[in-house]
Amino acid sequence: MEEERNMERGMTADQLLGALWRRKALVGAIAAVVFLVGAAIVMTRPSMYEASVVVRVEPQRPGEEMVQRTVSEIIEQRLLTVRQELLARPVLQKAIEEMNLYPELVSEKGMESAVAQMRKDLTIRVEGETAFELTYANRDPQVAAQVANRLPTIFSEETLKIRQAQAARATELFNEEMVALGKAVSNWETKISQFKVDHLGELPEQMEMNMRGLERVSHQLQTKSEELRVAEARRSDLARARNAVDSEAGRLEAAESGLTRSLVNARTTWTDDHPEVKRLQTELDRMTARRKEAEGRLWAERAERTRVATLIGNIQQEIQDLQKQAEAYQGRLNNTPRWAHELAVMNRDYEIARTKYQSVVSRKVEAEIAQELEAKSAESLFNVISPAGVPATPARPDRMAGMLIVFLLALGLGVLTAAVLEMRDDSLRDGTEVRQRLTLPVLAVVPEMQGKTERRILMPASGARNSVSNPTSLN
Repeated sequence: MEEERNMERGMTADQLLGALWRRKALVGAIAAVVFLVGAAIVMTRPSMYEASVVVRVEPQRPGEEMVQRTVSEIIEQRLLTVRQELLARPVLQKAIEEMNLYPELVSEKGMESAVAQMRKDLTIRVEGETAFELTYANRDPQVAAQVANRLPTIFSEETLKIRQAQAARATELFNEEMVALGKAVSNWETKISQFKVDHLGELPEQMEMNMRGLERVSHQLQTKSEELRVAEARRSDLARARNAVDSEAGRLEAAESGLTRSLVNARTTWTDDHPEVKRLQTELDRMTARRKEAEGRLWAERAERTRVATLIGNIQQEIQDLQKQAEAYQGRLNNTPRWAHELAVMNRDYEIARTKYQSVVSRKVEAEIAQELEAKSAESLFNVISPAGVPATPARPDRMAGMLIVFLLALGLGVLTAAVLEMRDDSLRDGTEVRQRLTLPVLAVVPEMQGKTERRILMPASGARNSVSNPTSLN
């Protein structure tokens, strides 16, 4: 209960100052110890030097109007990813291995710990729209400057490797796609060629030729039909004339036979010089000539009939051939729409495959050009516009600020200690405290006796000393 009352008791500024004065030795000792320990910590902390380099991200050249890059990225996006890429393990590990950074950490805890420590020592800040500032902290100012200047180069080299790998992969993918599409185009060309061979004469591009052929055959049919009509008419005429010729030849032959018998009979009666014999001989000769002439006409008519019959047969055969040709042309024309649809579908698929193939070939060429450009434009990706110099003074720790903080901390701890001890002290310092704590009337307040003379005046005898409390007990 007494302790709780002591804790609840407040302190005025005068009381606090009095407590500090009474315990000045303790406060001074605590403050001195804390200050010395803090000062030792501040002064023994290693100095860290910071070196900064400003790097500008250059736009890609040549532009997209010259060649379509397979690895393209605008500057704004590039700046957003710079921090992640700079702090990536490949870049930091290469810098650690190349410049032998954190050797103790690498040997004790491995490369991962060294990379994590280097991330802590690096600060990246975007400057404007096209640049960023890289700051590296190290105990050695020379190392800080060297690492700050070397990191952008390593970053550029690693970025170039990644971009070249991406460009090479894009080229490889385009090449694989080109081979596959080339096979597809060849297959479609083979199918279309075989289709045209299988349906030769019935293709859409041959439709006009078939129409002209059908028109030509139709005209020939008309001509041959007219020739057949004329030949059949001639055959009919020859058939009607045949009977007359046969009758005339038979009549002349019979007359010749009769004259021959008469001449034979006359010669048996008369000599050859007899007028009757001569007359019969003359008539016989004339009749024989007429018979031969009639027989010649008969043979000529027979030959003409044979010729006309042959002509009619030939014309009929030609008409049949022409009709077959007309049917063939008509069949081709009838089949053309169906094959035209199938061929159009095949040509459409072929054109799609060929267009894709040409596009991939074009993009493959562009990818190869872009791959070459990536190698040539490697140094222009990042341009150091403000290289890091060797820092002359450490960036941290700030020893002046540290000493000030340690001093304030030591002083505050001393004051706090004095205040706590004062609040736990049960001594009565003045009459006010006596009235508050003892609830008794105060008759007199004896000031503190500072020396032996003052004490003798107030307490001359031992009895008096025993009857009056020592004022120092109030302390």
